Amino acid sequence: MNNVGEKSFLTENRSVYDFFNQSGQGLYIPLYQREYSWDSDNIEQLLEDLTRGIQRISLGEVKDDTKEIRFLGTIITVVESNRNKIYPVDIQAVPSRIEKLIDGQQRVSTIALMATLLVKRLTEIKNKIKSSNCIYEQVNEICNTWIDQKLATLFSYDLGRGTPKLKPKIIRGAKDFWTRDKDVDEAYQSELSNYLGHFIKAYVDKSSFPCLSKDKYGDSLLYKNGRRIEAWLKKIVAIAHEEQSDDFATAVDILDNFPQEQLWDYDRHDLVEIVNERNITDKKSNSYILCELVQTLAVCHYLLDRCCFTIIQPTDDDWAFDMFQSLNATGTPLTAIETFKPTVVNTIDTEADLQFKDSVSDRYFKKIEDFLSEVNTAPQKNKRTNDYLTSFFVSYDGRTMSTHFSYQRKTLNEVYLGLSTIHEKEAFIKKMGNYAEFYKEWTDYDGKNNAIFSLINNATDSDMASMLILFLKSSNHKMAITMLASMYNSLKEQYTQESIDTFTEQDAKIFTDIVKLIAGYYFLWRSAFSNAGLDTTYREFFKNNKHGFSIDAVRFYINDVLKKRNIANVESWKQQAKQYLKYDSTGKDVIKLALMIASHDTIIDGNNRGLIKIGREGCSPYLNISKWLSTGLKTIEHIAPQTNRHGMWDEDLYDTNVKTFQSLGNLTLLPQDINSSVGNKGWKEKLLYYQTVAEKDPEKIKLIKENASNMGIELKDTTVNVLQESEFNSHLSSISSMTPDDVWNKELVDKRTDVILNIIWERVSKWVF
Repeated sequence: MNNVGEKSFLTENRSVYDFFNQSGQGLYIPLYQREYSWDSDNIEQLLEDLTRGIQRISLGEVKDDTKEIRFLGTIITVVESNRNKIYPVDIQAVPSRIEKLIDGQQRVSTIALMATLLVKRLTEIKNKIKSSNCIYEQVNEICNTWIDQKLATLFSYDLGRGTPKLKPKIIRGAKDFWTRDKDVDEAYQSELSNYLGHFIKAYVDKSSFPCLSKDKYGDSLLYKNGRRIEAWLKKIVAIAHEEQSDDFATAVDILDNFPQEQLWDYDRHDLVEIVNERNITDKKSNSYILCELVQTLAVCHYLLDRCCFTIIQPTDDDWAFDMFQSLNATGTPLTAIETFKPTVVNTIDTEADLQFKDSVSDRYFKKIEDFLSEVNTAPQKNKRTNDYLTSFFVSYDGRTMSTHFSYQRKTLNEVYLGLSTIHEKEAFIKKMGNYAEFYKEWTDYDGKNNAIFSLINNATDSDMASMLILFLKSSNHKMAITMLASMYNSLKEQYTQESIDTFTEQDAKIFTDIVKLIAGYYFLWRSAFSNAGLDTTYREFFKNNKHGFSIDAVRFYINDVLKKRNIANVESWKQQAKQYLKYDSTGKDVIKLALMIASHDTIIDGNNRGLIKIGREGCSPYLNISKWLSTGLKTIEHIAPQTNRHGMWDEDLYDTNVKTFQSLGNLTLLPQDINSSVGNKGWKEKLLYYQTVAEKDPEKIKLIKENASNMGIELKDTTVNVLQESEFNSHLSSISSMTPDDVWNKELVDKRTDVILNIIWERVSKWVF
């Protein structure tokens, strides 16, 4: 049986030195990787690991010192054979072996930094020995061997040409490029690579090493971590023989328990004897300097030879990223968007003959990044990325996007690179950016303080459109985003400026019209059918839409869908809605919107008690943000309750085949906190409560209470007060105008339902057809 895993990736354990000491190896951090971010906790843990490991051997706590190793985690790399994927690039300076760091860049970067500081310390120590000193030759040999043959491989590779021939081991995509002869500051702009470039130049020139100064690197983590490591080497490691504390092992203990060849290649008894003199008072004595050297060499040895990585090298990028995601489940995972960005950067830099930075693609890609960066946790980030890409690709070509990371990454690259011209590619990124910008507006919008949805302030129906967006959001109808974001992108494309505060009056009208169209479409569908099949209609539109996005194309398509579903006229829709638009059959937000549409600018029908009719425009506005968010309209109330206790209500309302008590004619809206008080009363008691709502005269309210008392009904003051204080109650007028002698039965509820459905169709059909 073939072992697929063996062919998919190679795995091995390597010491730090073995990993870095690969001929011609350059480590490339792709653009999508985060900046250097190891904080003080990570640094302290590394220093603690080194300290405790060295102490365990020095104090004889380990019977077999070969088993004292420290695992520093997993490194995932992919060998990059295509030099065109490294950008920017100086073709004369590319390493012979380029390894893309998929995971582990924080550890690798810190170790490269630490290696430079160890070189600096060893150089300082050997410079304390004058050439006339008897140990001068040996100390120089030891230090130079560690510096030139080992430590230098951790921060540089030998190109064999150029000035200098050594180049930084690590660079970051888009910010740095390996150069043959160019200036360090020009070629290496990331903090770490810039520092390594300057350090290598000083190392080769044998000049003063660069200082990790705050002036050059600011208050960055590179600066902070470098200073912390340097302080540890100088104030803990170097003087351990003075203190003989638990902070670090002493040179005497190290030489007693470490094989000497691990520190300086072979036994040097003369140096050991000098160390054992233990002269800790004279800092210029050979004994003091050698103790300082041995303690520093212990760090070099333990870091390079006893600290290990598990190296995973998948055979392609997809495997690498899947591996990274699975191993990084508890960390902050990469997203497909982050790994897609290098493709865009490389394309703009090479095909468009301009720099990606500050280009149109750069500015629109930032819109995507801004949207995805709003969330804090890894699961939230993954969910937002999945939601965004799923929605975007429906609008792009109707496809179903998997939430699998490698599939998303592959799709983004294939679609983008498959576009013929740079103009088409730029348009693709612009659409992604505009889509993300709209999605952000959609996600953040809550209507608080009656705020109108972004960009449509000057539209006539902006308040209604904003309310309908809240309805679509509350219903979790995410497919609406595909249409609205596409319209948003289509309108934004007409503007020369990339950021605008509001649409023109004409464009704002177009946008509010499509909001009403999509909300109306969703409402008509959900009032007649379940949600099944609805999402497919959106996908089919985008799959077959070859002539650009427009509201006319959407309207034509939606009308055709509704005709095929046989709900494109009032009678056929009402037939379905009477069966399906019920409290227990469809979403509560759909019911709420239906009741609000029916309450909007309607009045009591004076000829038919208990019924309503359309009034003059503006007489009783309900289709607005304040009504949708009002606590006074929060609860859907059954007038005849869902349970007919004691047979107080018409039995025909509760026929299980019809469930008339669940239909719109038996429903109204009340404040949340009185539903339980009003819910299970008889008709006469409920009517009296409703009547107190319509009455504003305290004397007449008192009279209502007296009449209730004479009827043996007690009206609770707390419930009455809440009803009266409710801001919006005109929708209850048709009920409160009835008398105790009227009956609430199936016949009346059916009439109310029919009237309400007619009013709803009259209004919603104008949004849709």
